[in-house]
Amino acid sequence: MNPNDLSATPLAELYKQVEPAVFAEALTDRYLNGGRDEAEAFLRDCDGRALYALSHFTLGSAPWHRDLDLWLAFARLTTRRGVLFSGGGEIAQRTRAFSEEMQALAKSWIAEELARGESRREANRFVLNFLFRRFAYQGMSSAEAISLLRWAWTMRGEAGVRPDLEYEIGWQPLIEAVEDTDDLIALAEAGGRLCKDILADFARRSSRKTGERWRPWYDFFRRHPELEDYPVSNDVGVIAACWPEADAARRRYFADCMLTRVEKRPSPRYSVILDRFISDDPQVFAAALKELDPYWLEPVVVDTIWAKRYPELVPLLLPLIAGKSNPKSFESLVRQVVAECPDALLHVEAAKLAKLVPLLDAVILEGALPQLGKVVAGSSSKALREALAKAMTKVAPARLAAAGWLAVRGKNMQLACRDILLAHPDPAAGPLLAELLAAGGLDAVSASTVEARLQQLGLPTPAGETGAASGGASAADGADALATAEAQAAKVKRIAAAVQPFDVPEVLAALRPLSEHAARVLFHLAATAEGGLPPMADQLLAQLPTEGRARLALAVVETWVALEGEPKQRWMLKLLPGNVDDRAVDKLAAAAFAWGKPKKLRAVLAVEQLGALDTLYALARVQEIAVSRKVKDAVIWTARQTLAAAAAKRKLSVPELLDELTPDFGLGEGVTVNVGARTYRIVLQGDLSLRVVDEKGKASKTIPATKDEAARVEWEAASARLKTLSASLKAIVKQQEPRMREALVTGKRWPAERWRRLFLAHPLLRIVGRSLVWRLLDAPGLAPGSFRIAEDFSLVDVEDNLVTLPEAASVALWHPATAAAGELEAWRAYLADYELEPLVDQLGAPAEPPAPELLKDDGLQAPADLVIAQEKLAGLLAKWGYRPGPIGDGAAIWQHRWSLPSAQLCVELAHDRYVPYMELGHPVPIEGFTVYDTAAKNWKRLRPGELPKPLLATLADQLRAIAAKAA
Repeated sequence: MNPNDLSATPLAELYKQVEPAVFAEALTDRYLNGGRDEAEAFLRDCDGRALYALSHFTLGSAPWHRDLDLWLAFARLTTRRGVLFSGGGEIAQRTRAFSEEMQALAKSWIAEELARGESRREANRFVLNFLFRRFAYQGMSSAEAISLLRWAWTMRGEAGVRPDLEYEIGWQPLIEAVEDTDDLIALAEAGGRLCKDILADFARRSSRKTGERWRPWYDFFRRHPELEDYPVSNDVGVIAACWPEADAARRRYFADCMLTRVEKRPSPRYSVILDRFISDDPQVFAAALKELDPYWLEPVVVDTIWAKRYPELVPLLLPLIAGKSNPKSFESLVRQVVAECPDALLHVEAAKLAKLVPLLDAVILEGALPQLGKVVAGSSSKALREALAKAMTKVAPARLAAAGWLAVRGKNMQLACRDILLAHPDPAAGPLLAELLAAGGLDAVSASTVEARLQQLGLPTPAGETGAASGGASAADGADALATAEAQAAKVKRIAAAVQPFDVPEVLAALRPLSEHAARVLFHLAATAEGGLPPMADQLLAQLPTEGRARLALAVVETWVALEGEPKQRWMLKLLPGNVDDRAVDKLAAAAFAWGKPKKLRAVLAVEQLGALDTLYALARVQEIAVSRKVKDAVIWTARQTLAAAAAKRKLSVPELLDELTPDFGLGEGVTVNVGARTYRIVLQGDLSLRVVDEKGKASKTIPATKDEAARVEWEAASARLKTLSASLKAIVKQQEPRMREALVTGKRWPAERWRRLFLAHPLLRIVGRSLVWRLLDAPGLAPGSFRIAEDFSLVDVEDNLVTLPEAASVALWHPATAAAGELEAWRAYLADYELEPLVDQLGAPAEPPAPELLKDDGLQAPADLVIAQEKLAGLLAKWGYRPGPIGDGAAIWQHRWSLPSAQLCVELAHDRYVPYMELGHPVPIEGFTVYDTAAKNWKRLRPGELPKPLLATLADQLRAIAAKAA
């Protein structure tokens, strides 16, 4: 609305009819163009709410923000009513004339308010809140600034503002205008907020100066001990000036400052002053050091204390250093202290002492063995034992005996001696181990471990037998091995309460031929062993048949799952490696999926345990978890890390490992089971089902029932194996569809020899591969061509002509985006004729590339103004396998990611704000796709030209699908 069109409407009425911004323009126009009297009358007499609204325009949006004279004219009118429009000070050039005008308005306002009988409190507050910040100007003298600061301080008090209250009035420029330090000190005597702001300003001014910049203030701080918590107490000189007259409480505060807050390195005086303070009052520093957070400990403090050998403080150094997260920087001093004062080790907590032991060299370590022995004897710290076992490899084993460690009969000392001697590479540790074993103080678990080590060294055990307890079959065969294992188990008299879930008849019976006591001992050993299973446990496990170990593993997994994956019960999982079959794997995988969202930390444990099993089938289930949408990101990350570790162990890349994760379950060589006198073969069929074939060639879906009660156990085991094999086969076949779809989209290639092994020699995958169309690539002298695996497992093209696969060639899944003219139609007719059901829809895969204008250096850009409702986008992304990215500020997700691990690629769809919860109808603008090479450090961004054509066509199709859904 044009203000000129409003000239006939009185301002008092116009204000009620138009927006404030329109009125502001009209008011200004009226004031400047013949209506000055009316404008002034309005500002004098209008409703207070109108003035309030006019005073709160955003800076730059009102006419008076662009004209200082206009602002001043209005200010002379509105300040009489206790209102000041925004602007003025922000647009003024900060001249002396402007400052004097503001001061005059302030004084006039206060005088008029008091004349009207109003309180000085409110009169002063208006000046402090709105006018005072406009008093300062460039070139103001120190005298004038001091006068205004004193006036402000007086007004604050009259306005009822507490001296210490942070009441912002904008006096910082006035403080900066005071140049003389003595003047600043005089002002600071007022105390409160004025003093604090003056001190802060002085600290800023002198922040780059060194030496005694605070010297003029020393007397001031002596007079004002209450200021000790201000930043200036970080200055060594201030503390030194105040120290002589400080009482005990203030000295303790200064001691804390000297140890933590003051700047130590730039000040050469620091060590001298610290030495003077400690010599004057060592007890206050002892108290401060005892409560010091080790994080604040710095070498200069330690060096100063050690240089003077203060008897009250030296014993406190090692405990403080041991408390640091990484005490390596104190290595030299730690060696000096221990060499000169080994008793200082007695003051360090055992668990923290474990961080100091690695810093000691062989000579110092040997000399400190008596003191270390006292600490070890009184502590059960496993960390200290581990540190000593590693460090003592530098010391001759005989020194351990010379220090009297082997003579101590306490459990803690014997365990430490065991760990040290077991880890020591010197063969001379062997006789000492035998001596330790002969003393009879070791528990059965430790004794079996020591006996195994003695066998490795070729030394006899105290009983006179070489390695009798270490390996079952090596000691004797059959009944003798079982008798030996039972005899070892009989030495264990007390069973840990943790084994109670397994102390039930059905579990104990499953562990025959072990006695019930030996079975309990097996669980006891797993529950009490500090690391892996001890040799005695291996000896007991060796007595179980394969099916017995598998049942044990299954019982362990079922028990742990029933306990909801309780981390404290994870000890039982030590019994799994080397003993599980696919039944236990499936139970763990099912638990990982069940806990994947509500109990993600338990799911992480399950995934880690699957990885520890390290079988192809276990890792295949980990891969299934790694690409699942049913679990949280933490579980996905753990699964991927587990696969990466498994790949590194096999010296493979992750994509190479994923190719190997399709077990054949022995079906290639043939699976046979025995039930009494009968033998059955389990055979894989062309439809990927299983059949049981007897000696006469008769096939059935199950193991035929037996009437021979003596063969009942074998029949149950054979039936269980068939059931497990069938379930495992289904789980693996189910994984092939997403695996092949990912290979199709990414254009994954296999060298010819590798492809033959994976898809022609593999009994399962060669059946899966028959429904797929393959593409021959990189064959010297041959054009790329397509083929399939025929029913007789020969390779044929679309004309059923035999295809030869050259050694130098590579193979990929055929994709219409890379097809020759007419190839798509030919294969469509071919597959229809043979009535083949493809594992993945190759013929319908998107082949149209994106429009050229959408291809940018950093990725594939979405069409302009592509916006889709959140619920529609969520449905599409879930179908395609995208996971939401991290939640950013404002509770928003800004990208979704599609992981393609077999090609080590990650597709990122960038979009505008997408809320973590479902908000129906919420519009989400789409930005586009970026593809990253996850194998590269920091994830290399790939240009569209570097992407496989199938992937580029797929992303273009996804954009078209989003656009269609949005429409």
